[in-house]
Amino acid sequence: MVVPASINPGDEIPTPSGEVILIVSGDIAATNVSGTIEFDMNTLEKLGLVSYEVSDPWLQEKVTYTGVLLSDLLEVANASATLTDVFATALDDYAISIPASEIEAWPILIATQSNGAYMSIENNGPTRIIFPYDRHDDITDARNMSVWNLESLDVR
Repeated sequence: MVVPASINPGDEIPTPSGEVILIVSGDIAATNVSGTIEFDMNTLEKLGLVSYEVSDPWLQEKVTYTGVLLSDLLEVANASATLTDVFATALDDYAISIPASEIEAWPILIATQSNGAYMSIENNGPTRIIFPYDRHDDITDARNMSVWNLESLDVR
C-alpha cells in the first residue's frame, strides 16, 4: 500500500467538499448523500492508495497506476455480502458489469493517477478501472471490463 486508509469500514464517509468524481449506489449500507456515496478526490483517496505497473493495452506501454482497490471501496460502502456484480458507467455512458467473482479474484484498481499525475477527463480520468492485465495470465476479458472516465458504480 502506498498510502494507508484513513477512512475504514464502519467509519462515517464525509460529504464531498470538492467536485464529485464518483458516485456509488445500489445495494450499499453506508451512504453520505441521499442513499448514495458521493466521492470527491480527497475523500476517495482516503480509502487508501495502492500502485501497480501494467502494460496498458491501449497506450501500448508500461504505466504505473495509483488508486483505490475496488474491493476496499466496496467494504467501506458496506456492500451487500450477496452482491452479484458492480455495474460501472463512464461519462460517455459506456457501461459494463464486473462480476463479483472478478472483484474477489483480482486487485481491481479505481485509478486516480497515471505515472504519478492525476488524470484529466481528456486523459481518461479523473478515475478509471484498471486490472493487473499482465500480472495474471488468467485475466482474459479485463480489457472489456476496463472503464475510463468512470462516473458511477451501481452495486447489485
